[in-house]
Formats: sequence, C-alpha cells, structure tokens
Amino acid sequence: MYWEKTLNLPKISSCQDILIVYGTSKPEDLESISRILTPEELNFVGRLKHQDQKNTWISCHLTLRLILGEFLEIDPQNIVFYKNGFGKPYLQNSNLFFNISHTNSSYLLGFNRIGKIGVDLENLSGEEEIPSLMDYAFSAAESDYCQTGNELNKRFLEVWTLKEAFLKYSGIGLTDDLKSISVYGSEGNELISKNLNYSTFVGLNNETCSVVYPGHPSISCFWL
Repeated sequence: MYWEKTLNLPKISSCQDILIVYGTSKPEDLESISRILTPEELNFVGRLKHQDQKNTWISCHLTLRLILGEFLEIDPQNIVFYKNGFGKPYLQNSNLFFNISHTNSSYLLGFNRIGKIGVDLENLSGEEEIPSLMDYAFSAAESDYCQTGNELNKRFLEVWTLKEAFLKYSGIGLTDDLKSISVYGSEGNELISKNLNYSTFVGLNNETCSVVYPGHPSISCFWL
C-alpha cells in the first residue's frame, strides 16, 4: 500500500474508487467537537474511560463527518447515520459505502463508491490469550496457518483483522459462530466463494489492517 501523507482532508470525489484514510488523534480536534459532533456522540465520548481512547474516537468521527460533509455538500453535523440490525452505520439514499475502525491510538476509514467495504485495524496489548482466541474464532485452516513457522502474533492479527473486515463488509458484525466463517484456506472460504478481494497491510504505527471489497478497484491511501 502506498500512503500519501497530507495535512489536508482527502476528498472522496478526487478518488477513482476506494479511499482509505489512516490517522491518529490530534489536539486541535478537541477544539472542533462541539460544532461537528452531535450531542449523542458527545454523550458517548463522555462515557469512554481512557483519555487516549476518547481522543482517537473524536478524531476518527470528526474526520468521518468532515469527509462525508464535503462529499455530500452539507454541514458535517447535519449528517444522519442509520444503523442496520447489527449496528453497522450507513447513509440512507446514498450509493456511497463507508466503514470505520479504531484502536486507542489510531483509526482507519474506508470509503467505496462502487460497492460495500469493510475495514479493521488492530494491535496486541500483550495480554491476549491467542491460543484460546483461535480456538474460539478460527477455523482449522486458519489456526493451522497461524501456527506455521514462528510468526504466531503476526499471522493471528492477519486472520483476525481479515475476518472482522469481512464481517463488517457483510454487515453482520461479530457472531457466536466465528469458527464456521473462514476467510483463509480452502477454495470454499468466504472471500473466494463471494468473489471478494482484500488487502492486509501494516499501519503506520505498526497496527495490522485489513480491507475487504468487491471487484478490482483503484485504492487511494492517505495518512493524516
């Protein structure tokens, strides 16, 4: 993935197909929250426990509203997000698809003008019990891949983010039967059977990132 570093918000209209935006929290974002985020969003932020988490959430959602506001040509605060039955946000009466993901320190936004998109961004805290997580969430093929060689953490994050990006693409979120949904291995895995493409890469703060999308679009990546 080629990342273009910029101080300006990228415009969806200037990208051919897919726009990916990676960012971290910025102190100046705190000055804009009252005029861009909605009261409901401000109430949600107030309930978050950790300041780093709050700051990143604010920057992520400010950036989302600003980019969408420019594309839709409306005040960012007036954008109304709807949610499907699994909580995935979307725009009503629009052919623009988007998805978001964030950790306590970074965020990832994906916009697609030609179809759905799912993104995920993760890192490890060091407290995870990876074998237990694999037993709970991974198919046999996915677990075998993770345990091949000496790159357990790296391969685990590749599969985990890819699986979550696929679930977010599908609009169903995490389920209680993750082992039955395979994104790696046999020719019958979900990505192949649904003719989907993906990109998995390392973020600029060493996070593992995955993007799932249909077709063969051009992808523009910006680092804020």
